[in-house]
Amino acid sequence: MKQEKIPALSRIFFGETGCLVSRLGFGAMRLPTKKDGHVDFDRAAHLIQYALRRGVNFIDTHHFYHNGESEEAVGLAIKGFPREKLILQTKIGMYNDYTEKQCWQLLEKALKKLGTSYIDFYLTHSLSWQHYLRFNRLFLKVTEKAMAKGLIKYRGFSSHDKPENVKRFIRSGHFSTMTIQYNLINQEYRETIDLAQEKGLGVVVMGPVAGGMLGSVEPGLLRLLPEGISHPASLALRFVLSNPHVHVALSGMSTISQVRENVATISSNQGLSPQEIHQLQILLERRKKLVNLPCTGCGYCLPCPHKVKIPFIFRQYNIARVFGIPERARKTYLRLQLEERASACTGCRRCEKKCPQKIRIPERMKEIRSYFES
Repeated sequence: MKQEKIPALSRIFFGETGCLVSRLGFGAMRLPTKKDGHVDFDRAAHLIQYALRRGVNFIDTHHFYHNGESEEAVGLAIKGFPREKLILQTKIGMYNDYTEKQCWQLLEKALKKLGTSYIDFYLTHSLSWQHYLRFNRLFLKVTEKAMAKGLIKYRGFSSHDKPENVKRFIRSGHFSTMTIQYNLINQEYRETIDLAQEKGLGVVVMGPVAGGMLGSVEPGLLRLLPEGISHPASLALRFVLSNPHVHVALSGMSTISQVRENVATISSNQGLSPQEIHQLQILLERRKKLVNLPCTGCGYCLPCPHKVKIPFIFRQYNIARVFGIPERARKTYLRLQLEERASACTGCRRCEKKCPQKIRIPERMKEIRSYFES
């Protein structure tokens, strides 16, 4: 059997923390699942271990992901790997109005699921200015004690809030890292990333392929792919990592081929040149104005009580509108079961309350039903 050639992933210092991180991070929110929706722990472990053996050392998870099974899957996968060579990041949703006791219980549960004595980066999840004012004092209190006990090394935040509010979080001096969205389509946090670099924060980017939208692009974009890289998602990663102030790009990888492609892309150390980025901006400009459905595919809206596949539906709609390939998207959409389609939405709005992008989901479902099913 021919032995697979493993490319080398470079390491970069993560802000002022002193940690060396791989520029590709494993996002553990889209792990392989079984038909019943539960994580396929064997496949997930094999996938994560495959990535670790190819140089990925940064893993991002959350007790919320996969209905609580993500941290457990990561814990099973990292058994046998030297803990000091791994960087683990997980989160707590302070917006749930936890008591101090509940905060400690969640931290202890995360440590147990991950099978570790400490967490490298512990984040307050989806932080907004309102949540900061209401809950940050408790988060700081709990994390100060946890850091003193050696249970976590650093604290940080993830956010979908306005750039001016994210800048407030950075300037507070409370955090060592942040996780935000940044990609070819959504570049509103560019100045925020620069400020984070100036203040010494580690910068992690989620959604580098815009919730899957950049996995299907216009033929003109494909000319900018490096030799040997065939998937347009690789172009999205190259763009994100062309920003020298971005340390880690998270990818929610669910297949071996995705890991292999991403590792090959990043190990090539080929960022985009200013000229290539300019070409991309020209190609995307006429499409960017159509991006009025900012779904990132995070899945926080799920489960839908009526089984509607909300992120999948939004992704197909964005692919159709943004990249001008409606027939391909429509065919993919129509493979859904009737109860999974936009027409099955009852307008209960349970999903809308959980959406960090504040999308008016029932209204958009009516729009999409008309677009795909009429």
